[in-house]
Amino acid sequence: MIGVLLLGAAVAAGVPLWRVLLLAAVIATPLAVAMVVVIVVWRSRGSDDRRSTLFCEGVASELRAGASLRQALSRAAVATGCPAPPTDSTLGAAAGELAGHYEAIKGELALTIDAAARSGGAAADIFEELGSLALARSEIRHEVRVATAPGRAAASVLVGAPVVFVLNRLASGEVRTLLASSQQRIVALFGLGLFLIGLLIACFVAWRG
Repeated sequence: MIGVLLLGAAVAAGVPLWRVLLLAAVIATPLAVAMVVVIVVWRSRGSDDRRSTLFCEGVASELRAGASLRQALSRAAVATGCPAPPTDSTLGAAAGELAGHYEAIKGELALTIDAAARSGGAAADIFEELGSLALARSEIRHEVRVATAPGRAAASVLVGAPVVFVLNRLASGEVRTLLASSQQRIVALFGLGLFLIGLLIACFVAWRG
């Protein structure tokens, strides 16, 4: 009943239809929606790796076309959807700013730019090597995600089902009867604390790394 009222209020407030439908899906099947969200997050995690590879390949192509290192960095960044470093910044500052947009090669990017600035004509080869490194990491992460997907899906069910059950009990009002007396209140709060601790441990074990 509360869910229907929330949906009606959302429609009356002019909330876009797709958001209302999403809210209805969350109310009707919260566990299924949670699993879909988890799958989408897993699939999107590899996007930064691909972008890092395209950035390195773009820098190498620009350098071979005769662009300066700063021009190559700026053009490759824009081509991969990232803002170009300020033109008045040093190469070191530009490297630090770009590293924040390319997490897959964050640790190596500054060193690569410094080496490219000192190597001259071999700079394109250096960025190609870095691009190969980013691609290899992307492939490894993809293989790991594929191999662990069934286990993580099962973990989502095992973790999500108790959460849905507890939320359902809270919504039904049955928890209020457990809090009627001080003795029951202590036991109920203690049990809820143990449940939350167990849930945190399960989430850590299932999704660490």
